[in-house]
Amino acid sequence: MNNEYIISLYNARTQFGRYISIPVWLIGVLSEICSIIVFLSLETFRQNSCSFYLLFMSIFSLIRLLFSTSLITISIAFTINWQPALIFYCEIRNFVAAFSAISATTMLCSAIIDQYFATCNHPRWQRWSNIKLARRITFIVTLIWMGHAIVYSIYFRELSPANTAICIPSNLIFLRYDIYGNLLTIGNILPLIAVIFGILSYRNARTLTTRINPLVRRELDKQLTSMVLVQICVYICTYLPYMITNGFLSLYMSNDRILLAQMNLINAIVLTWNIFTNGSSFYTYIFVSKRFRRQAKYVLYEIYMNRFRQNRIDPIQIVSIDM
Repeated sequence: MNNEYIISLYNARTQFGRYISIPVWLIGVLSEICSIIVFLSLETFRQNSCSFYLLFMSIFSLIRLLFSTSLITISIAFTINWQPALIFYCEIRNFVAAFSAISATTMLCSAIIDQYFATCNHPRWQRWSNIKLARRITFIVTLIWMGHAIVYSIYFRELSPANTAICIPSNLIFLRYDIYGNLLTIGNILPLIAVIFGILSYRNARTLTTRINPLVRRELDKQLTSMVLVQICVYICTYLPYMITNGFLSLYMSNDRILLAQMNLINAIVLTWNIFTNGSSFYTYIFVSKRFRRQAKYVLYEIYMNRFRQNRIDPIQIVSIDM
């Protein structure tokens, strides 16, 4: 009876991975690609520091989705033994995951801080919101978190007994740092900072209509503030379950086969839900901002779709002329 129950739990995990996790992952990848295309295509976004942070947030998120989350999704959907490829699956994948995930969160935090400065009353504070500073901060953040991620590639060398889709550190001291230092401290401090500055930015944005700033700039600031605020809420809702279950599984040591099978299924659901942490920006923006919906439609349909149609029509026209 127990064996049948355990097999049914693992089958449920596999079916969930094939029919839920993989489609969710594809939706997430499409989201970040669309966000990158829109931010790169419009000069309004290219010259704005907050948009610059959001652009790199999507880039880091896409890196995580392609080179880390994809492997976890495959592990959930199919029975794969990663033992022969532990160097690739654990060390390299965890380097990418540790670097891209925290970099994306830092970019989100930087975006809302930038919006706070952009919406301040005092010109002295507004000067902190500029594209040159955003480029320097992004470069420094990339170097810092890349160095931080190197340690993960050194110590993450074992598959978790509670869930073979994730890796755990081989060093007990680093395991404690990963749980209490990274997951619980850094993983919560950055969202907390983002929430505080988000509230301050929202308060500033409500007074934008009474200022002398150009109308276009006021509308852009209100648009970006609302986009970032909702993105922070999405991040918190999708990250907290992952943080709790991942921390528990990292510390969990048991040989109870039934409990292990149950935790594997629960963790597969949580990992799939966590995909939206790095794979929902485009859908969040179009849901929140009517202006962004028009901009996305203009970029994706009128620019790229029409260009694609012209590329298909032009060769036919050339042939007909020659005939």
